[in-house]
Amino acid sequence: MARGKGLSMLAVVVIALLSGIAGGSIATYVVMNSTTQGTLPSPQPTSPQPQPVKVISEDDAVIQAQPVKVISEDDAVIQAAQKVSHGVVKIISTRLVEPPGFFFRLPPYEETGVGSGFVFEYGGKKLILTNTHVIGGADRLVVKTVDGDQFEAKKLGADPANDIAVIEPVDAPRTLVALPLGNSAEVRVGQKVIAVGNPFDFENTVTAGIVSAKGPREIRDKKREVIQTDAAINTGNSGGPLVDLGGNVIGINFAIFSPTKTNLGIGFAIPINQAKEMMYFLVNRGPWVGLLNVLKNSQGLARYLQLQTDKGLVVIAVADGSPVARAGIEPGDVILQIDGQTVTDPDELQKRIRSHKIGDIIELTVQRGGQLQQIQVKAGTIPKGYY
Repeated sequence: MARGKGLSMLAVVVIALLSGIAGGSIATYVVMNSTTQGTLPSPQPTSPQPQPVKVISEDDAVIQAQPVKVISEDDAVIQAAQKVSHGVVKIISTRLVEPPGFFFRLPPYEETGVGSGFVFEYGGKKLILTNTHVIGGADRLVVKTVDGDQFEAKKLGADPANDIAVIEPVDAPRTLVALPLGNSAEVRVGQKVIAVGNPFDFENTVTAGIVSAKGPREIRDKKREVIQTDAAINTGNSGGPLVDLGGNVIGINFAIFSPTKTNLGIGFAIPINQAKEMMYFLVNRGPWVGLLNVLKNSQGLARYLQLQTDKGLVVIAVADGSPVARAGIEPGDVILQIDGQTVTDPDELQKRIRSHKIGDIIELTVQRGGQLQQIQVKAGTIPKGYY
């Protein structure tokens, strides 16, 4: 009996195993066959549809290290590049150089430089923003667009200290494309950006990267607010735009850190908000008060000039006939406040002045000797020969 029971159990196990294998094979066949024959519903692959570029979500993907869909990221870069390329221009500057002659006079020769710029609209006019070092002391400026249009331009104004210049097209086509100006205060470290320009005279070149850092950096022996990026920037990119994925200009490319003078992944752009302040100033030729040289006060400077205070800003030079000269401000005066607010930095003083409009009254608290004076200055326009 025991032997018979053992055989019966073995037979049951064998039959069960054979049934399972057969059932599995049948099930596999049914699923595979139903997929090919369509007897069972199957999900259809969906190709990504073009969507409006969402700069915030794209940035979040980089900043928060979320999975990034390469297709959508590529599309975002492509769309931004297509959007801005027609507004980026090549600037060819030419100046006549008189070579030094020790024993006889040498004939003058032309020196040519190439840089970048971009079109923006201000007061109904289409103007071009670039760097001061791009146009230098040029006698002639020629602008070329990606569409092949070529025309001359004239300098409206240039500020060497901030390396920002505005030039005005002469007889340019009406088809010039103005780029939208973004808000550099909203720029975040890690967000995707592109740089467009003419590096080494290779026209309409686009490079992509991220915002590596933002804030003060020591550049050309001066500490200044910048946007740092690893998007490739080289000689010829100067003056071109740094753009977000929405096609908005967030900065003006102007410098790189590189012992080899080629891209090492550390490039710098002037924040567009800073450029906006200078654009108004250069285009409108003001507000200007005529403070030519102002130094931060110190104990050493105060002792040297025999001042009664080591605070504020010391006036070193004023322009003849300027608003401050007419108001009575003289070299040796110490500016302690502007519009009731303490000021200790020359750049901050200029920023406060430029926050006004032409014709505004600016109140300066000035110390002369042991006396404090409240002096009102009417902001004016820049005469020829300045900026």
